Amino acid sequence: MRVAREGLRFILPSVVLAVLFGILGLAPLAVLGFLLACAFTFFFRDPDRVAPPGEHLLVSPADGEVLGVEALPSHPDLAGPATKVTIFLSLYDVHLVRSPLAATVVRAEYHPGKFLPAYKPEAGEHNESRTLVLKGGRAELVMKMIVGVAARRIKCFVGPGSSVERGQRVGLMFFGSRVELTLPANAVIKVGLHQKVKAGETVIAEVQP
Repeated sequence: MRVAREGLRFILPSVVLAVLFGILGLAPLAVLGFLLACAFTFFFRDPDRVAPPGEHLLVSPADGEVLGVEALPSHPDLAGPATKVTIFLSLYDVHLVRSPLAATVVRAEYHPGKFLPAYKPEAGEHNESRTLVLKGGRAELVMKMIVGVAARRIKCFVGPGSSVERGQRVGLMFFGSRVELTLPANAVIKVGLHQKVKAGETVIAEVQP
């Protein structure tokens, strides 16, 4: 199983401790180190994903559960009304974030903030986050990666001017978090509340001509 290289800083020390405790004859601690290594390997797993055919289909940026589908009268980065789809990632979900469409990164911003539980509505406004504004041939959208109580770090792989493909890995969030995807008016939402979604595979919306 492939793992994100960012996870090696957690996995390798756990393996070293397990081996060291085993050599010293400290079986309970060796088992604990081994279990930690397994847990980190599971968390930082990086499965391949195949996006469905059709560039007009926007795929989910993250694994997790749809916590909200909210109509917005406006958004500062989008023209006209918009729809915000919120996805919550538990500790059991893959935490690599993918681009919903083929696009150019217009803007990438870091927002310092609090570390409220990621499932709470106010977390989207007050928590530490990173925002990407993506402009593609069919749509322009805003993707916000938000940390929670356990997740204290977001790794972003792209910056302003970067070109990304649909389903491409663009970030990694550590240990439980949420993603808010704000879509333009010509995007018809294809998911519902509490639906489980997979990054790079599940269709979030269909862009109308």
